[in-house]
Amino acid sequence: MAAGLVACLSSFAQEANSLMFRAGLKSPEVTAEGVTFRFKAPKARQVQVATSWNNYDATKGEMTQGADGIWTVTLPLPTPELYTYTIVADGMSMLDPANVFVQRDGTRYLNAVLVEGGYADAYKEGAKPGNLEHVWYYSAENDMTRRLYVYTPYGYDHKNKKVKYPVLYLLHGGGGDEDAWSTLGRTCQILDNLIAEGKAEPMIVVMPNGNPNQYAAQTLGIPMKENIRKYESGLNNYTSLTADIVPFIDKNYNTIQNRKGRAVAGLSMGGGQSFFIAFNNIATFANVGIFSSGLIGSSAIGGKPFVADEVVPGLLSEPQKFNKFDLIYLSCGEQDGRIDGMIQFRDDLLAKGYNGVHWEQYPGNHEWKVWRRNLSSFVQLVFKK
Repeated sequence: MAAGLVACLSSFAQEANSLMFRAGLKSPEVTAEGVTFRFKAPKARQVQVATSWNNYDATKGEMTQGADGIWTVTLPLPTPELYTYTIVADGMSMLDPANVFVQRDGTRYLNAVLVEGGYADAYKEGAKPGNLEHVWYYSAENDMTRRLYVYTPYGYDHKNKKVKYPVLYLLHGGGGDEDAWSTLGRTCQILDNLIAEGKAEPMIVVMPNGNPNQYAAQTLGIPMKENIRKYESGLNNYTSLTADIVPFIDKNYNTIQNRKGRAVAGLSMGGGQSFFIAFNNIATFANVGIFSSGLIGSSAIGGKPFVADEVVPGLLSEPQKFNKFDLIYLSCGEQDGRIDGMIQFRDDLLAKGYNGVHWEQYPGNHEWKVWRRNLSSFVQLVFKK
């Protein structure tokens, strides 16, 4: 027993020393000159850092080992943005143990670093933070109890029924889940900051899981459900939003319960879902945001060309039936192959006299740095009194 106690104490001491060392090893360190990464691996033969601003090209982040066994490199300071990276030690990609800022992108885990300044300041923690609730609800569509995230702004009070809030239903892309927008998308920080600055109206943001066969994010270890209902397509597959989620939110939160108080928006897959949800439910939504849609820009990614009247009959041939939106926000990354299809859809809507059409494009490909800016812009345009 004594020997076991000594072994346990020795193990604890080693763990404590390791934690103390990690606390003293600063990585990454952001200065006006650059970003410095540090990684202790005395026996490694090669260590690199693969950063998102270098397209994860590890050869652009070769680290040098010091006498203390710590590998170091300082890379030129990139433009303000939220970036991700991994350490590559002897060819093996791993997380930086000195950095607890970690994000999950589907099945990948990446370290993150925020370079402050300009629009990226909206990604910092705000002085008056709202709340993020993880909520379970019943979905009758496939007889499932499912999870969604709900952001409520600073000052929201469930008991104060006199103050009503508009609601943004925000949908993730393929491979994502209900966690994506609040972590990778920095939804809470963006809303906290823009609301505090008076640039966005206080609103509730609902972030559901747009995969019909998932009860919740796969990190919970819940098996996906088999034998769900058949849908028209992999994008026109989220009728549960209007059938189950909108009624649930209206019942349990202080919401403006009319179409002008609701918006639906999403990226990539979620952009396609938002398209179908909005244009098929004009009585429910007066605002829609479509970011980098693979549906509309499908021909660039090997799909059949997008023809609006084929997917929603009458959308262009009978615009008087659909031209009732306060905001139709369309956007795409400038290096994203989907951009031509998105621009063509914008032009088609304008040619048919649609109101509320707003177009933006940002530098970037099919990636989160574009979608965070989409969200920041969209919430400043929607629900304006």
